[in-house]
Amino acid sequence: AMDPELVIIGEEILTTQGELLACFVTEEIPKYLQPLDAIARLREQGAFISVSHPFDLRRHGWRLADLEQISSLVDAIEVFNSRCQVNIFNKQAQAYAETHGLAVTVGSDAHTLSEVGRSRLELPAFESAEGLRRVIRLGKAQTQLSSPFIHLSSTYARFIKELRKHHENSPDRSFPT
Repeated sequence: AMDPELVIIGEEILTTQGELLACFVTEEIPKYLQPLDAIARLREQGAFISVSHPFDLRRHGWRLADLEQISSLVDAIEVFNSRCQVNIFNKQAQAYAETHGLAVTVGSDAHTLSEVGRSRLELPAFESAEGLRRVIRLGKAQTQLSSPFIHLSSTYARFIKELRKHHENSPDRSFPT
């Protein structure tokens, strides 16, 4: 509603070590690449790269040695994720970003409509990955943790998806959808 003309194509990429979040992506990046390979492909596209929920090992977080290997190659690190069930993971990310002088992002990690905008980083206007790199350190974070029960909605969605997939592959398709 604020600016329907502006759409930023992004992708969360699961690497062999953890997840990356990229903005201004022009080509899809396959899953399970080595982090350095994924970063190289994203850099070829000129994408803005952030490390998603880096210390949340329950959700594809990064081991410290792996994070150390890539931190100088990314544009930012996510220091607050609304879906982190244990807020210490967010605090660890904030401390890491401060220690290493990294720009920061925050995210709702919305899987349901009620989560959209729960956490956000308000930024000056920008129109490209390079523009985002210029203004990212000016961001003003507004954050709020999601209820731990919100993960039930993701579990339910995965269950329904698997049920539908099973139904589509079943010879007896009389099961209601």
